[in-house]
Amino acid sequence: MNTRSLPALALRLALAATLAASGYIHAQLYIDGYRLVHIIGPLFLLQASTAFAVAALLLLTAPLLLRIAAATIAVCTLIAFAASRTTGLFGFSENGLHPSPQAPLSLVAEALTLLVLAAWQPSLAAAARSRAAAAEPGEGLAPPTGRRRLHDVLWLLLPVAVVAGLFWYGRVHTPDYETSLFGNRGVDAQQLKAQLGSALLGLALVQLLLALWIYGRLPALKAAPHRVHTTHRLIGLIAFLLSLPIARHCITAYGVQFTDARVTLHSLTGCFLYGAFVAKVIVVRHRRWPGWALPLAGGVLVTSIALIWYAAPLWYLNGFHAPGL
Repeated sequence: MNTRSLPALALRLALAATLAASGYIHAQLYIDGYRLVHIIGPLFLLQASTAFAVAALLLLTAPLLLRIAAATIAVCTLIAFAASRTTGLFGFSENGLHPSPQAPLSLVAEALTLLVLAAWQPSLAAAARSRAAAAEPGEGLAPPTGRRRLHDVLWLLLPVAVVAGLFWYGRVHTPDYETSLFGNRGVDAQQLKAQLGSALLGLALVQLLLALWIYGRLPALKAAPHRVHTTHRLIGLIAFLLSLPIARHCITAYGVQFTDARVTLHSLTGCFLYGAFVAKVIVVRHRRWPGWALPLAGGVLVTSIALIWYAAPLWYLNGFHAPGL
C-alpha cells in the first residue's frame, strides 16, 4: 500500500470505529430496555442501524456523502442527548450522565467522530500537495495490485455484515405477533405475505428469464435489445421494494427462530437473502470481478427467494404443509 495514503486510511478507520462504537452503545441500550419506550426505542434502533451501516461503508471508501452522513449521525445524537436532559424528547427525559457508563461513552464517541471529520479536510489537502510534489510523469497510472485486492476483500465483507446484522437483530428482538402488515394481523397477515411472496417469486423468475436472454442462453431469441436490460433492472428494483414490507413483518413479528426445520430454513434464508442482494449490487457496480461472479450472485439471489417461498408462502397456501419440511 502506498504510504502516502496511510493518513487518510487511518482517519477513515478511526471514523468507522467511532461510529461503530456509537451504534453499539445505542443498540445495547435498545436491547436493555429502551425498545419499550414510545418513539425513543425506534429512534435508538435507527441510530444504531445507520451508524453501523455508515461504519461498514467507511471500511471501503469515504466519499463526501458518507462523511456528511457520519456528521449528521453524530450531531443528531448529541442534539437528542441534550434535549432529553433539558426540555425532554417526545415526552422522554434522562438525568445527567445516566445511564452509566453508556451515556458518557456515547458523548466521547460522538465527539471523536466530529474531531476526526474536522481533521479530515486538512489531511486530504496535505496529502494532495504531497502527491503533487512527488509525482513523476507516468506514475500512478495503475493502482497497486495489493491495494486493489484488499479493497475487493473489504467489499466482500459488506454482504457478510448485512447477514450478521439481520441475524443478530432477529435473535435479540422480542417478537411482536400482533405486528400488522398493511393493516392485517395474525392469519390475515400470513395470507397477505403468502400472496406477496408468491408475487415476489414470480418477479424473480422473470428476472431469471431476462438474465438468460441477456447472456444469450435462450437460443430461440435474438440478442437482447437495450430495453430488455432496462426492464431487467426495473423489475429487480420492484422485487426489492416488494420484499421490504414482507421482511419487516417477518423479523418484527417472529424474529429469527429455530423451532423446527421449516422455520429455521425460512429464518436463515431470509437473513441470507439481503446479503445476496448486496453482493449482487457490488458485483454489478464493480466491473473488476470475474465474468462468472454476476451470474452466480444473481442465481444465489433467485434461489434464496425460491427457498423462502417454499418454506413459507407455499407452506401456507398448501394447507400448512411443505413436502420435506
